[in-house]
Amino acid sequence: MTTTDSTAAERPDAPRGGLLARHPLVFFFLLSFVFTFGYLWLIVVPLNLPDPLKALATAGPPISAFLILAITSGKPGVLRLLRSYVHWRVGVRWYLVTLIGVQVLMLVAYVVVPGALDDFVARDWSFVPFYLSEAAFTLFLAGGPLLEEGGWRGFALPRLQRLHGPLVGTIILGTLWSLWHGWIFVGPLAVTGPGATFVSVSTAFVLFTIGLIGLSIVMTWVLNNTGGSVLMAILLHWAFDMGPAFVAFFPSTTPYYVPLSYQGMGLAIVFSIAALIIIVFTRGRLSYDRYLQEQAAAEEEEPTPATATT
Repeated sequence: MTTTDSTAAERPDAPRGGLLARHPLVFFFLLSFVFTFGYLWLIVVPLNLPDPLKALATAGPPISAFLILAITSGKPGVLRLLRSYVHWRVGVRWYLVTLIGVQVLMLVAYVVVPGALDDFVARDWSFVPFYLSEAAFTLFLAGGPLLEEGGWRGFALPRLQRLHGPLVGTIILGTLWSLWHGWIFVGPLAVTGPGATFVSVSTAFVLFTIGLIGLSIVMTWVLNNTGGSVLMAILLHWAFDMGPAFVAFFPSTTPYYVPLSYQGMGLAIVFSIAALIIIVFTRGRLSYDRYLQEQAAAEEEEPTPATATT
């Protein structure tokens, strides 16, 4: 199974894209920010749209990706990205890492916050239906996992790894991914609490960024071991976004993005440690060599235009 790891300039049969084809990443990030922030601040806020419609803002990255691919690569590029959405044969262990391992890390992100253990409350079996309802909402209605990843990990990550290497490319992506979430911290939709100050918001955002960079390194490592599967990126993003479900065990947890919370300090500590372990274990390559080998093997198996028409 192949992913969108080629630009129009590398494919002689691709439609002309001009400046867009020469700088697809620049236009991808630019359009992603414009679509998302434009929709939120120019449509959602003035019309006071409900949360399910607000979640459509997360479609900015994949819309940008598919638009650029349609212009620069045509149907083949679009189909490659679509196929990565259904690339599910990746090995059971990667499902375990994605669906269970990441949620364990999210639970630990609560525990490392000072005072969290004192707030712990055990739950009975009633937590199960609550968890399942949260899981369905997070995957299908919250927007993030299902809508975002075709852009971030399906389109941007392969190109960033090729241009800057797996580690630097991932850090760039994680940083821009965090900036894309800037509407959480500033503007009319900010979720930083009634007592927010410039210092508290800035600190919370820095910690959030560190956490997302760490998460991005974990995601790159998983995707490089699963052939760049957007499906695995969606599931891993879902496992991460299931963090709020664990509020049931820590009822005093603040809903705001503040420094002393699992969304600030917790994420920064836990995912920095996880990322560091992966970096050391893979010697900074994040299993990128395996990804390249699988891509090369998949390209050899693809029929050439001549043989495909015979």
